[in-house]
Amino acid sequence: MKRIFWSSVGYAAGISTSVYVQRRVRRAVEYYTPEQVRQDVSVRGRQVADKARDVALDLREAAAEGVDTMRAREAELRREFSPEGPGRTNPHQHRPTRLRR
Repeated sequence: MKRIFWSSVGYAAGISTSVYVQRRVRRAVEYYTPEQVRQDVSVRGRQVADKARDVALDLREAAAEGVDTMRAREAELRREFSPEGPGRTNPHQHRPTRLRR
């Protein structure tokens, strides 16, 4: 009776292990098929491109804000330190030309 019991346990363990290994191998094969790899790469590529686009937009906004602040401060300083006094402007005063971008 013991022999039958342990033989049955051995067969059951062997079959269950075989089924488990087959399932794992099937999942790995499906995961690494070219279709799945291509999908994963395209999704990750889109995510990286989106992040890069967001960073570029943030940098542009920061640069525009910096230029606006710089121009406002320059105008304030020109008004404050004008040779004609605060609030007065000289129409004949040379104004620097704007640099090309």
